[in-house]
Amino acid sequence: MHFTRRVVLASFRASVPVLLGYLAMGFAAGILLAKQSGAGALWAFATSVSSVSGALQFLLVDWFTHPTSLLTIALVTVSINLRYALYGLPLIERWKHLPWLLKAYMILTLTDETFALEVENKFPEGEDSLTYCFTIAALDHFYWVVGVVAGALAGHAVEFNAKGIDFAMTALFMVILLDQLQTRTNRAPALVGLGGALCGLAIFPQNMLIPSIVIILTLLLTLRSRLEVSHAR
Repeated sequence: MHFTRRVVLASFRASVPVLLGYLAMGFAAGILLAKQSGAGALWAFATSVSSVSGALQFLLVDWFTHPTSLLTIALVTVSINLRYALYGLPLIERWKHLPWLLKAYMILTLTDETFALEVENKFPEGEDSLTYCFTIAALDHFYWVVGVVAGALAGHAVEFNAKGIDFAMTALFMVILLDQLQTRTNRAPALVGLGGALCGLAIFPQNMLIPSIVIILTLLLTLRSRLEVSHAR
């Protein structure tokens, strides 16, 4: 890799929208971690460095405060992050010559937003694409860590009612869903997701998350060909 001022600046400019989002979401997650579990900045740093998934960061708060089996944690983690395995497919050829340690870091930091920027791959002419992608991944990772740690520090330093902050991740997904419904003509996947969630809630009202994810994934894979045809029309 060859780092230059041009490629670093281009990576930073491309990642500014992620900076704004990750600082806000990370801050909310950090406050929640501090207020509900009592964890300090060190735990906030450790969890945000090792888990760049926003959904998991919020779930960690519940796992800190309520004893949860390792099997449940593993299943939920795999279910929530399964989509990243699909994200990696378009990047296999581009990353295949990377050293294994660097490749592992790129995999760890592959979030929805980072993936979108890496696939767009608007690196400056004459610069190295992999350097550009690595810089974006590192910057996005840094934004998330700073947001979570800052939130944890604020949560301990300032006394206020943190009720409702745990809804931040749900609100984010609702905004994304509404945007998808407005901009895309094929709304069938969203209906599949809603139907799967309702089925999971009806069958397993106390522990609906994992069953709902399994039902949704099964339906999407079973109906994949029909959904693709519907999308093409």
